[in-house]
Amino acid sequence: MVSSIGKRAALVLALVLCGGVPRASGQVFLGRIDVIVKDATGHALPGVKVTISAPYDAVQTSDDGGEAHFFNLPLQSYVITATLTGFATTTTSDVPVVAGAATTVAVTMRPPANPLEAPPPPASVMVDAAHATITTRLEPQQFQDIPHSRDLWTWLPTVATVFTDRVNVGSAESGHQSLFIAKGAPPSDNAWALDGVPVTDMGAPGTSPFFYDVDSPAEFAVTTGGADVRNATPGVQAQVVLKSGGAAPHGGARFYFENDHLQTVNISDELALELGSPTGNSNRIDTYSEYGFDLGGPLLENHVWVWGTVNKTNVTALTFNDLTDEVQAHNYALKADGILTDTIRGNFTFFEDARTENGRGAGVLRTAESAWNVADPARYYKGEGRFIFGPRWVATARGAYITDAFTMTPAGGLTKDYFIDDAGTAHNSYYEFQTTRPQRYFAADTTAIAGRNAINAGFSYRETPIDNLTTYPASHIVTIWNGHPNVIAQVSRDLQQNTNARYISGFARDTFSFDRLTVTGGIRLERQSSSLKAATVPAVAGFETLLPAVTAAARSDVYLWTNLTPRAAVAYAFGSTHRVTARGSYSLFASQLPGAQAAFASPIQPAFVAYNAVDANNDGVAQASELALSSGIQSSAGFDVRNPSSTTPVNRVGDTHAPLTHEWTVGVDADLPGNVSVTATLTHRRMVDQLWSPLIGVRAPQYAPAGTLTGTLPEGGSFSVPLFALRPAFVPVGGGLESVNRPGYHQQYVGFEVGATKRLSNHWMAHAAFSANSWREYFDDALASIVDPTKAPAPSALRPFAGPQVDGGAVVQLADGTGQSSVFMVAPKYQLAIDGMLNLPFGFDIAGSFLTRPGYAEPFFRSNVDTGDPLGLKTVLLTPAVDTFRLPQVALLNARLEKKFVFGSAKIAIDFDVFNALNSDTVLGRQYDARMTGVLPFGQVLEIMNPRIARLGFRLVF
Repeated sequence: MVSSIGKRAALVLALVLCGGVPRASGQVFLGRIDVIVKDATGHALPGVKVTISAPYDAVQTSDDGGEAHFFNLPLQSYVITATLTGFATTTTSDVPVVAGAATTVAVTMRPPANPLEAPPPPASVMVDAAHATITTRLEPQQFQDIPHSRDLWTWLPTVATVFTDRVNVGSAESGHQSLFIAKGAPPSDNAWALDGVPVTDMGAPGTSPFFYDVDSPAEFAVTTGGADVRNATPGVQAQVVLKSGGAAPHGGARFYFENDHLQTVNISDELALELGSPTGNSNRIDTYSEYGFDLGGPLLENHVWVWGTVNKTNVTALTFNDLTDEVQAHNYALKADGILTDTIRGNFTFFEDARTENGRGAGVLRTAESAWNVADPARYYKGEGRFIFGPRWVATARGAYITDAFTMTPAGGLTKDYFIDDAGTAHNSYYEFQTTRPQRYFAADTTAIAGRNAINAGFSYRETPIDNLTTYPASHIVTIWNGHPNVIAQVSRDLQQNTNARYISGFARDTFSFDRLTVTGGIRLERQSSSLKAATVPAVAGFETLLPAVTAAARSDVYLWTNLTPRAAVAYAFGSTHRVTARGSYSLFASQLPGAQAAFASPIQPAFVAYNAVDANNDGVAQASELALSSGIQSSAGFDVRNPSSTTPVNRVGDTHAPLTHEWTVGVDADLPGNVSVTATLTHRRMVDQLWSPLIGVRAPQYAPAGTLTGTLPEGGSFSVPLFALRPAFVPVGGGLESVNRPGYHQQYVGFEVGATKRLSNHWMAHAAFSANSWREYFDDALASIVDPTKAPAPSALRPFAGPQVDGGAVVQLADGTGQSSVFMVAPKYQLAIDGMLNLPFGFDIAGSFLTRPGYAEPFFRSNVDTGDPLGLKTVLLTPAVDTFRLPQVALLNARLEKKFVFGSAKIAIDFDVFNALNSDTVLGRQYDARMTGVLPFGQVLEIMNPRIARLGFRLVF
């Protein structure tokens, strides 16, 4: 492996260190302007005074190549002025700066105007012609003018290849984060950054510790692939860049409102009766409100610029059974940029997201008393220094600290045991979860321009301690009905797992440009570790012999991954104006190590012993006196039942390394007349060495046939599924698992995406993104890559090694969706997103957005199947593949009518938005468990698309 990586690195360096104006930027949240000045004959003009204005003035003198470079620029629109004795002064306005990219401005200067000569051509402005990454940039104009729910997760499906686990109608889901996937990368490889600082919650990798109102970002950049060495993982790179102060005061205020009176009904009377809906309505919005303001501008002219915002959001959603889930959120932000000297600049940013939620998870599967009440404050502090050593050399250093701690407490309190009935619904209470997840970060990087090369290098250090505590209520007996009054009683021990993770990385890259050709290459070095900290859990009262108190000792570097990953990209521009670019890239990515991964090796694991019981007093729960102790333990997990006091972990960690993704892309980008740009990309990925948790020492040959599960489903017809059971001689101690890289197995993603953008001109703008996707898994050596041949719908917490296990079958990701039902995510065969806006006379605008894709998978299964396996009951897939059956096609249409009033530089807009304009009742979740009968039987609809709802909005922008 090392030899192979070394050969790739050598190839990359040979490609890029061969000697053009470089177009790559050294920052991911700032931008750069490169100015090229020539005379009318095309010769470079040295000695030209080039000035940029707004938010502050900066001056450079063009070099012998006619070039001037401006680094580390906040995201604004700038004015470029070029002056030289004997030539007419040229001015170019509205030059955009975008995060992590360079804007190239080609200026042609002529002698003072002669009436007989043609006027000089306007400056050519081009953003990031090299296209080393596949990035979609969403900006304030889109957030304001297109009718969407007001959170960034709703915008993710507008990016080609990105799909999410829910459909958000009218901000009904804006109090929750969506799980999202793109190009075969697991959700745990998604990464979030705020103003250049990685903020991904490493306790739940792929999520953000913050929610963001859509009025705060100057840009939301979403990268799904490409050869940028600053991007650590193959997952979606979601980068939020906050607004900043400018040369002139600017800001705005907003207010949005929805309630049930602005909402229709899209549920049939029959379905309402079947679900027992007390109001005859489906899942829907009760109330939604949002208000806030932001203000920015110069505090000390040409020295300090500030921007700040305050925002409050309330989302109250109702479920089928009329339960309430209410989220209240407050966002505060303050950002200050300053110039200490001509060569030293600084930045400070504060961001806070404080939220509470009452009723999280409430629905048909969680009664009100078993839903969680959540408190989740998170804060971000960042300081930064930018140092300019000369016109071709700059450096930046930044540090950040993040506080994040939240608690999820069951509404029913911790004095009652909870039970799950035969319909799969939880009652009485639930478990409590508490966590603290601070983050510490420091990084530095530098960019230098040498001839035709731009060399960028940097390093970073990040530490993410995570302390988690799970507490079970009352007697710690969790009762699972199994044909009531027969029940399964799981006596569960509390769980405390404390870890600390460190991420150290360095990168170097070179961008070489010569006329039409741009070659970018680099190398990334990463060291990721996850360590155990000390922890203790108490014994379970009444069961101290089997579930005694346990203490876990600290242990360093349980996981330690070191990777060297090369990247290379080539772009070639065609035409006299370089408006068409062909490109290709190769990248090797290493997956990110979950911060709490070391908990896998702790002696404190999710632990329980299960007994058969009969609920003799019919109160729903099993008391200790009702347990059939004489029949013995039916199953256990998380400890050695033969030696319960042992502090030796039942799990073990092998010699693991980071999962790897090989990515190849080819594509073309074109800027067309009429402010239209088009991009198309073909991506191939091969993912190997996935982290896997099989039973210790157990593979398929240790299982024996255990009969066949047969039957007939109302939907899907007859089934006949072979069952297998582990031979007793091979049962690992405590059902222990081992952590290894999965042998004889790989995944493959092949996708095509095309996007078209019409920038606002001639009174209209539009954007369309289409993708076709295939994400499959392959069992190259089934004997080594499969544990239990019994097919399951998806991996689970107790059986992470299970799954559909179809060679060439779809990869499935299990998600909670909205909490109403489980969502089995497979890559959509296609997805189309379109949005646009048209200016009408008299200050009216109309706008709309449309999203369509195939429905989620319907993997019909049966739970609690007894195969005679000594490790307990199983969940068995009843369909040939996980995606044999699918839910109906999703199609969401939103529309807007807007009236604008313009007063100089200020604008007032009154919006009337309609979400789910077609009032679709598309099914988003069902009961897939064939064992379920009664209130929520197999096939029962659990969730449909929220009904049509209108939103009233008021916006002031200046």
